[in-house]
Amino acid sequence: MINIIQVRVSIDSSNSWIVQNENEGFIIDCGCYWEHGIVLGQTWRQQFSNETLPSFIYLTHTHPDNILGLVSLLNQLNVTQLPVYVSSVSALNEMNYWLEIWRQVNPFETSILLDKRQSPDVFLYNNHVKVLDHPITIFNNEKIHIISNFPTAESIYSSMIYIPSAQALFTGDLIAVQSHLFVSPSDTYPDSDVHVCNWIGILQSISCAFPQSTQIYPAHGDGPSPMSFIDTVETNIRWLTYMRALIFNSCNTTFVMRILEDVFRNYSNVEQSRASLANRIPHSAMSLGCKCLQNSTNTCGGLQPPSCQFVPKNKTESSRSTALSIACIHQEISSSSPPSFIYPTIIYSFLFIILLENIF
Repeated sequence: MINIIQVRVSIDSSNSWIVQNENEGFIIDCGCYWEHGIVLGQTWRQQFSNETLPSFIYLTHTHPDNILGLVSLLNQLNVTQLPVYVSSVSALNEMNYWLEIWRQVNPFETSILLDKRQSPDVFLYNNHVKVLDHPITIFNNEKIHIISNFPTAESIYSSMIYIPSAQALFTGDLIAVQSHLFVSPSDTYPDSDVHVCNWIGILQSISCAFPQSTQIYPAHGDGPSPMSFIDTVETNIRWLTYMRALIFNSCNTTFVMRILEDVFRNYSNVEQSRASLANRIPHSAMSLGCKCLQNSTNTCGGLQPPSCQFVPKNKTESSRSTALSIACIHQEISSSSPPSFIYPTIIYSFLFIILLENIF
């Protein structure tokens, strides 16, 4: 029997997940604040009364709010090293980029929630976090699926973990539950709208690449999702679709969030969503003459985002009304697709997305 335990220090903090059976376990993501690592270590010790340590720690992505708790976790478990993995070298590069950003924006030496021991000047993250270069099995030699290499989502180099026997999908920031969703990096960049468009395509592929009984365990918000697998993914798609249209016509994030909170009344974590909407007006809108004026809520009235092959013309329609991605075709042909096809079908779908963009 697999037991999955959620660990977070507040409703707006990131999640860690302890996955265990009677004798062993591992951890997915480490959280951010110093307190998070302590609570994570304490929760681990409650599950294992002996000196059992996590078999490994897997980071779905390398944003600081998923990795900084590693330092206090090691401290709490009274060890100096544990196997910590990410999916690619690029994820390590992204980790170093964000650690530098956080050092500038939220200095470790003066932060109330962080600790100077978490600073990359003190704790050498690159000596601890390694690229996963071998298959991972858990418990009774069950193979888990590491799914990565898809186009950019909230993290540029994100990944997911799927445990077949538990039908559990740990989505990192790719899918959110009563939480926030990302739009673009903190500063505008030319491909921000393409970025969101591709994210919607990824979600459509996911919706038919896993069993409908799959439970989603996100990096933010409640988990597992109280909604069905399909409804959770569809809500994420609708959220991104609405947000994509709204930000194209507004320079005011409060205005955008007010509408989203009304449309997704039972889904969003209001305060976290508002705090996390860090985007600016898309570059493509500015190229069409949109100019943001101070304190103006809607200075670009009537502008439409560029067409996206994954977005229905009527944004209230289900995403299923759009053209099927490659990952979904096999489900239309045969409803019984073996689990071993999960990884390749997703990858083929994303390659097809990229191919279409290069052609057109």
